[in-house]
Amino acid sequence: MLSAAPDKVAVTLYRDPARGEGPINRGDPTSFALIVETRTVDLPPGEAVVRFERVASGIVPQSAILFGASPRERNRDAALLSQKGLVDAFTGQRVILRRTDPATGKVTEESATIRSAADRLVVSTERGSEAVYCSGLSQTLIYPEAPPTLSAKPVLSMTTKDQPGGRATVTLAYLATGFDWDATYVGTLGEDGRTLSLLGWLTMASGDDTTFPDATAAAVAGKVNRSRATRDDTGRNAVNQARYLNRQFGCWPAKTTSDIDAPYPPPPPPPAPAPMMMAMEADSIVVTAQRARGGLAKAAVVAQAEDLGDLKLYAIPVPVTVAARSQKQVAFLVKDEVKGDLLYRARVGWGAPEDPQMLFRFRNRKQDGAGDPLPAGKAVLYQDARLGRMFVGEASLPDKALDEEVELAFGAPSNVTLETDEQPLAKGDGAAYTATIRNANPFPVRFEVDFPKDAGRLFGGISGTVIDKPAKRVWTATIPANNSIRLTYRATDRD
Repeated sequence: MLSAAPDKVAVTLYRDPARGEGPINRGDPTSFALIVETRTVDLPPGEAVVRFERVASGIVPQSAILFGASPRERNRDAALLSQKGLVDAFTGQRVILRRTDPATGKVTEESATIRSAADRLVVSTERGSEAVYCSGLSQTLIYPEAPPTLSAKPVLSMTTKDQPGGRATVTLAYLATGFDWDATYVGTLGEDGRTLSLLGWLTMASGDDTTFPDATAAAVAGKVNRSRATRDDTGRNAVNQARYLNRQFGCWPAKTTSDIDAPYPPPPPPPAPAPMMMAMEADSIVVTAQRARGGLAKAAVVAQAEDLGDLKLYAIPVPVTVAARSQKQVAFLVKDEVKGDLLYRARVGWGAPEDPQMLFRFRNRKQDGAGDPLPAGKAVLYQDARLGRMFVGEASLPDKALDEEVELAFGAPSNVTLETDEQPLAKGDGAAYTATIRNANPFPVRFEVDFPKDAGRLFGGISGTVIDKPAKRVWTATIPANNSIRLTYRATDRD
């Protein structure tokens, strides 16, 4: 019994938490997706073997669940129709070897028998045995037919229990490796530095060989516990091994086999990964938003946030095609005016403060213009100025829940500098520090210095205003335009 394709499909992508702040691996995404397919099948009475075609090539078969027909057994058919699969299937059998004559350039065909394909492709003809692809010219094997043991599409087979038969609508759900997603934010600071317009994008990546047209797509934000039983990626390994014939072997030079000192030709470069797409068609980029004059980009489609236990689900409200080996972007957050503060900060590690950073800080709540969970990702910041919209820096954003404080640290300032003078204490167990902070801007700026509470040193005698916060103490000051201010403190070793 064959089910050629699903009637409906839903694809839910999960982010790889082990990736950290690194980008998605475009050639081989490192996370997984939940695939839910609705299919219509005609079952005979009794036990039946149903072959589900067009499942994800990275399917984890032990995770598969079938609703609507009780399964007794399930198997993944990993023998795919490929160059290596054909060579393995026809080893010891006759095929046609088409080649280009090196003397005349004429294309000829002759009968050949495949003798070995484990580590290299060796065939025998009337001329004797030879390794294919060693001449440097075009050589192709032509096969009489496609073996019935090979499938052109990924297949999952399930054997049902004894059942009455008839037409049934079944739901097939399974996990598949080779997917990932990421969040990217584009923010524009107001001219006064007190507001931020924020647009969030979901980038959904598929490294799978199967395309899911008109799918219900979603992404889950947060860290998901995953057992070892669902991390099996042997199916993807089998697909990758079958895709390319191993040509990493040494060919004998063009003289005789006794010329063993002759150098081997360099192996061919590995096959280039399939081109990635950010939309449904290759070599094209489809952006579902357009820049509004003087304001934030207006998204045509915005993913809708839903609660999923302690996680957050972002569902795309329209059907989309999750294309094989592709990337797709859709907006998930649009905030026209988030109220916050532009300030400068330096952190104290062991003794002297580190170099200062610019950052925009806001509280993630409705009354300040935000109030939605923010998945971890990168943020690119611009600012509106007299000459137009200018790039000011990039920042990293961890997962942020509602009512949390959000800080976007996006670069080193050019007009605010910090110099430190260090003097050893008389007892020799620490030092006294004087930090001079200069503001060359024509406007006042707010500056903060963070002192850790749980470091290997004690910080005391801090001049000015100090605020206690979790795990740190914060010195704050406003530096007037074209002016400077001094911070003094002591750092001593803990007993």
